[in-house]
Amino acid sequence: MSNVLVECPDFTSRGEEQMTASPGAKRQPSGAKGHRLTGRFAARLWRLRWPALAICALLLVVLDPAANKLSDVTNDTAAAYLPAAAQSTQVATAQAAAIGGPGQPETDQAIAVFARSGPLTTADRGAIAAADRAVARLRVAGLGHPGPPQPSADGRAELFTVGIVAQQHDITTADQNAVHAIRSVVQASIVQAGIPRAPGGLKAAVTGPAAVTADSGGGTQKTLLLTALLIVAIILLLVYRSPVLWLLPLVSAIFAIVMARAAAHGLASAGLTVSSLSTSILTVLVFGAATDYALLLVHRYREELRRHRHAADAMAVALRATYGTLLASASTVIMGMLCMLAATSGSLHGLGPVAAVAVAAAFLAQTVLLPALLLVSGRWVFWPRVPRPGEADREASPLWSAVGARLVRHPGWVATGTVVLLAAAATALTGLHITNDPASALKGQTDSATGQQLVSAHFPGGDVAPLTLLTPAAHAADVAQAVRSVPGVSSVVASKPVQGYHSFAITVSGSPYGSRGFDTIRAVRQRSATVAPGSLVGGNAAVELDISTAAGHDDAVLIPLIFGVILIVTGLLLRAIVAPVLMVAISALSFAASFGLAVLLWGRLNYPGVSPQVPIYIFVFLVALGVDYNIFLIARARQESRVLGTGAGTLRGLAFTGGVITAAGIVLAGTFAALTQLPSVSVSEVGSAVAIGVLVDTLLVRSVLAPSLILKMGDAIWWPWSRAVAHPRAPRRPVPTRR
Repeated sequence: MSNVLVECPDFTSRGEEQMTASPGAKRQPSGAKGHRLTGRFAARLWRLRWPALAICALLLVVLDPAANKLSDVTNDTAAAYLPAAAQSTQVATAQAAAIGGPGQPETDQAIAVFARSGPLTTADRGAIAAADRAVARLRVAGLGHPGPPQPSADGRAELFTVGIVAQQHDITTADQNAVHAIRSVVQASIVQAGIPRAPGGLKAAVTGPAAVTADSGGGTQKTLLLTALLIVAIILLLVYRSPVLWLLPLVSAIFAIVMARAAAHGLASAGLTVSSLSTSILTVLVFGAATDYALLLVHRYREELRRHRHAADAMAVALRATYGTLLASASTVIMGMLCMLAATSGSLHGLGPVAAVAVAAAFLAQTVLLPALLLVSGRWVFWPRVPRPGEADREASPLWSAVGARLVRHPGWVATGTVVLLAAAATALTGLHITNDPASALKGQTDSATGQQLVSAHFPGGDVAPLTLLTPAAHAADVAQAVRSVPGVSSVVASKPVQGYHSFAITVSGSPYGSRGFDTIRAVRQRSATVAPGSLVGGNAAVELDISTAAGHDDAVLIPLIFGVILIVTGLLLRAIVAPVLMVAISALSFAASFGLAVLLWGRLNYPGVSPQVPIYIFVFLVALGVDYNIFLIARARQESRVLGTGAGTLRGLAFTGGVITAAGIVLAGTFAALTQLPSVSVSEVGSAVAIGVLVDTLLVRSVLAPSLILKMGDAIWWPWSRAVAHPRAPRRPVPTRR
């Protein structure tokens, strides 16, 4: 791989210009410069195109069953978002083992809540008691026995809770089945009691972690897949303006989806934590990356079809010219994703390999399957704009040629103005609000979100989300006494023993999810550990505290690590030091500006805040994908600079990559924007922020800031190998435009 990264082929080398297009030319790739391995592969691809398609079809049949079962092995429990050593993880593991015995099952909780605008009536309470009894009679796998109804202090609401236990790989299915059954009997109990549910009547909903999982399950994943598919299809149709051509990249992308989902299923089955957020990101990442790679390859292939009589020759040159850049781009993203293995959070740790296989699948599909499909289809697939040998080159974008002509006049002023504009957008980060409250996790249209709103309106947070204290039996009384004296603790009640521990339910006064609640949890942990070493404090609020702590650690580790990886990979690609440092710097600025714009958008959408883990998700994808587009531009600019000099080479690189990168950015932004239709606020925030960031990178950073800085710095941008560029007096080739 390192040989490919270092040896960057010229996109418009003189060898390519001298390739023959005579009628008698053999159907073999000619001697264009490029990577030797890619050249041999391209030479054989013409002969192996049909076997390649047959192998891909066979793989599709073999891998599809595993791909379809990915949702069965996802893990959205508390342990999925926590370090294994966190106290809340250990408490959850002990509780699950006590309930389910061997096998370390996972536990979730559903909350059935009932409320009305005035005091509950006798009929209301009868219906609630009937619903509680009906849930107890349910025979659903993993569903526990519900607790008794608990009235609210204002007399306007009641709720009861029920646990759901299943093995880790079955917990999502168990949650969906159990929550569906609970909702059915709850509604039936209200109907049988003859209580109206019109406005002002009795409201009922099922919420809790299990309901959240059920509401964000398989149906929304299918909707996401179809939405992303539709977005890609529409954009490809608009870009290619051909009734057939757009199908080939789309078929290759679907093949990549199947490969990536099957690989993710294998990773999850091997023990890696794969959350539903990871599977959602996998879908949009494959579609976005696969379309990006296809646009760049097809763009160059069409360019070469105007220079070569035979499609095999054109594909050979196109593959040689783009393979190094595509591999460097994919390698940068893959290595950036794998940096997440250093995260302590289970979901973030698991997302790294999942995202890496997604990008790898996209790269393989578009450099193997897509070329084979194009060769089998022939030149006619571009109809009605079929490229013919000897036609004038029309691949340069008139729009970006014009932009380049204006940039070259005052590159310094343009760069300064762009930096100021991005910095101004970044100031919106001062309005960022981090929240750990589960009430802010879902949008208002789901039953679980409605239920959470009812719970928050009628029940104190400490009553609904008590802490769980596990302490050695020998010191149980002393620990309970010590914890009762902690400021912010309102009650300590003994519970059923768990795995040799004495158990206590601790109620916190006020919300346990704010800064005061977290301070109370820390104080409880410190006091109990002082009296009885080995004591553990868990519960939903403790889970959120441990998630917040893990997020702070992951931010400190992953941000410099990812920047370092990008610096190394782009340095190998460009064989320079200044250019990679510049790319990292503008990527950091672009991230800050995009994140700031996203914060403004979330305010308009009335999102209450962001989960502590959301910023690092956004950072990983914005920086890795933003550098991706800069690689497309700067790699071409450097290759052109070898012949034309830095100034003219940069303008030609912008003209020839501007259109395809703009289309690629719109595709990727559209696919990530599809995440906003999911019920999770965090997923919507990641999708919207990445969509905004990709557009900022595509339309402003890559198209204005990066070329302006290159034009301003001149040959110094390629230091210490500046002498590799052409002498300023070298002949200049004009940038062609469409006629």
